[in-house]
Amino acid sequence: MRADCLEPANSRIIDYGGRLPLGLRLDEGRAVKRVLLAMFLAVGLWFVAPAALPAQLSSNSVAQEVRALTGARTRIVWVQHTGDGTDIFAHGANLRLLGLDSDDGHGERELVPGEGSFCRPMITPGGDHVVFTNFTSQGVYIVNWDGSGLQELVRGIAAGVWRDPDTGQEWVYAQVGSEVGVNARNNPIWRFRIDATEVHELVWNKTPVNPDGFQISRDGKQVVSLFPWPHFGVATLPNDTVSELGQGCCASMAADIGNMAFHLLGDHRHLMVYSLKGTEDRWKVAVNTAPGVDGFEIYHPKWSNQSRYMAMCGPFRGKGGITAEIYLGRFDPTLHSIEGWVRVTTNDKGDFYPDVWVDPVQLKVLRFSLNGSPVLEPAGAN
Repeated sequence: MRADCLEPANSRIIDYGGRLPLGLRLDEGRAVKRVLLAMFLAVGLWFVAPAALPAQLSSNSVAQEVRALTGARTRIVWVQHTGDGTDIFAHGANLRLLGLDSDDGHGERELVPGEGSFCRPMITPGGDHVVFTNFTSQGVYIVNWDGSGLQELVRGIAAGVWRDPDTGQEWVYAQVGSEVGVNARNNPIWRFRIDATEVHELVWNKTPVNPDGFQISRDGKQVVSLFPWPHFGVATLPNDTVSELGQGCCASMAADIGNMAFHLLGDHRHLMVYSLKGTEDRWKVAVNTAPGVDGFEIYHPKWSNQSRYMAMCGPFRGKGGITAEIYLGRFDPTLHSIEGWVRVTTNDKGDFYPDVWVDPVQLKVLRFSLNGSPVLEPAGAN
């Protein structure tokens, strides 16, 4: 598990053609299920229902817990390995793209029907699209949150998403080039306007870089990433300077406040949090304390679009990740510990690469952390 997080491989293109059977729309499919359930009950096959209903009830209960933790509408996306859970980096083709919306009543669901190649999904800043990489065909894709509008944006590996605060235009950052395997870190990073990908700009080619955790500050002038793994640092964009802060994996930035970052330490149990305000402030935060993780290793920690919330997967109890579930955590106001957890998934598959979007409209700045950084609180907080 402690290996380079991006090792592209040459493989086949995945067919995304899976849809509901018999041409049914989603609403029609639900109606048919209700009719079939009524028929089964009518003939006395009542034992079918208990096997089908608890999962949906549990999923909706989780959505309510998520809403309670954040105090705002929250969307979570992740990938699930349908095999033995060993595809921790989501480089294969037997994966599912899953999502949960705290407020829509649908619970956990597939965003794109069927199995395919879904690597490191990211929710766009507006919260209404998901960007992911088809790793086997080396293409960057986007899909609407409701599952419609699936399309390829550019060739390459998705690195990050960002919205210009002045224009509202959203951009996808992608690593594009001819190098493959470990040498793919030498490919440059470009950014492409999501609604007009012919508009693109070179962002970074001064050093090798792993796009795992390539997160851009709100003003677009800084990025944290691995330059390359295991060298965690912050760079000034475009193509200016980079400063190494530490060593580890899974780089992440609190993009809403822009002056805090973390990476996962080598023990895969703690984050190292850094102030980016020109000070030497840094501290460790234990993230293996979530109920059900029980002190074991975790992976893929990532800050949400709001600095109080982060997601991760775990526990990793053996060589593979089949025991890994998705967790949502809430930092305390000082960002020195995790004060609350929600376990998002419960299954016998490996769940990886979570990303979280919390509706910023329903949040407010209530207080400041000890280092002077503004901290967003749930709108209903005291």
